[in-house]
Amino acid sequence: MKSSYHLPARYLKCVMISLATLVFISCEHRELCYDHTHWLDLRLEFDWTKEPDATPRTMVVYLFPKDGGEPQRYEMATIKGSIVRAPAGEYDAIAFNGETERLVERGTGFDNFVLTTMDEPLLAPLGRNQSNAPRPDGTEDEPVRSAAETVWSDKIEGVVIAPLVDGQKIRFTPIESTVTYKIKLVNTVNNSRSLELSAALSTMSESYNIGHQSPVGQNVTVPFQLLPSGPDSFEGEITLFGHCPDGNKNMHYLTVYTSNKYYYNYDVTSQIHDAPDPHRITIVIDGLKLPESSGTGMNPSVSDWNDIVDENINMN
Repeated sequence: MKSSYHLPARYLKCVMISLATLVFISCEHRELCYDHTHWLDLRLEFDWTKEPDATPRTMVVYLFPKDGGEPQRYEMATIKGSIVRAPAGEYDAIAFNGETERLVERGTGFDNFVLTTMDEPLLAPLGRNQSNAPRPDGTEDEPVRSAAETVWSDKIEGVVIAPLVDGQKIRFTPIESTVTYKIKLVNTVNNSRSLELSAALSTMSESYNIGHQSPVGQNVTVPFQLLPSGPDSFEGEITLFGHCPDGNKNMHYLTVYTSNKYYYNYDVTSQIHDAPDPHRITIVIDGLKLPESSGTGMNPSVSDWNDIVDENINMN
């Protein structure tokens, strides 16, 4: 005779409810595992063989999803690299130095992300909050922007971060992406300790696109300070994003402003375009005759300027 065992009805009901709950949880768990993006450790590395003298404080990496989702941003307090957590997927990536004082990040995609700077008064280097000083013809409507800082950057397109694969890494090889302009006024006349000088370079690039590794944007004018470097000389140095985006051959002017409201325009196009080193450009102005200083300095309430002086420098 076969024996049989029957659970009481109340116990059978509890078992059925428990089984249904387990099945629901199991199905939900499988669905979440299927849809959830896999995150994993990713090593970001920087190879400085092309720029052994680079001195960045930190490094920033952006991963831009190829499907157009939100980018991932990482900033590392080391220029060697670091391990970060990243979602699996396909990306275009950029890297550049961070922790800068004047650089501004703009854009949300690989193609439109740029580094740029903020507006600045034209006479800020002279300590004047004024922008109404005379400017060379054709440059009057250029926005006035602050100088940049040295940028080292790199980009890698089509990076694939595979799910469930350990030991993956992205290796960047940054290069210098900005241009340093050194300005020298030599054999100047009427030097005076009471006379202050500043200058501005016109028709410079507004921004730098790291994904394209190219200066971009509208033309801007950038002011900077000139300081005495000898009994009859002044010098200034400025870092910019470059000039003439897309190979355009624009005209460039250096304007020198004095604290007693004289100004001098110089066409320095050939010195910029024909420089032997496109990342280290030296502009030389020889024999500038400065006005005799009264020692009173610029009067901010006076809008007119003295004696327009235009100088065309032929370096050939």
